[in-house]
Amino acid sequence: MTRFTREIEHRCALIVDFNFHKTDFADIDPKHLTLLNSLFYMALIDSYSFLAEYEQIFGVKTENEFSKRIIDVKTINKPLTNKIKEWKDLGDLRNQLLAHNLRKENLDYNAPRSLNDLFLLSNLTQFITQTFHLEFSNEINSVNNSNIKDNLTASKFLTKEEVSTITVELLNKAIGEMKRLNKNYSFSTGGTIDWGKL
Repeated sequence: MTRFTREIEHRCALIVDFNFHKTDFADIDPKHLTLLNSLFYMALIDSYSFLAEYEQIFGVKTENEFSKRIIDVKTINKPLTNKIKEWKDLGDLRNQLLAHNLRKENLDYNAPRSLNDLFLLSNLTQFITQTFHLEFSNEINSVNNSNIKDNLTASKFLTKEEVSTITVELLNKAIGEMKRLNKNYSFSTGGTIDWGKL
């Protein structure tokens, strides 16, 4: 829940940092529009996941010893969660349009549509999470202070050179398959990463 809230908050902050809230969308550069759409849509996807986790796990799948406190938190947060639930199609928007790319032709969703809607949604998730953190601060602090390690694995991250090598190797295999199938295609590097900028 906290991760979703943090991600939504950061995406909204980036929208403000890039001054998208002051932008005339008719004149926006396509790369900036892609960035804005990505920030907006991922915030909506995360907000749906946030609400699903809050409703389906927090309290339902937690220890009985916390049930009274969880009921208190949910009671305090009810006006906030009810406001989010007024966007009745948030789940459909996430499932049919954003996460699974246009599985429904009707695009008239009752869900956040403007940046101000998104900012309101972000504020609501922030306050809901704050209530949770305030009620369970001792438990959260004991977990944070214990020896639980970060979820990041010690797996190796690819270097720029490795990415380049892998890309060339895979392209050569694909070109070999093209030749084998007598296809006269050619790859363009127009949409690939410009390594000179990294």
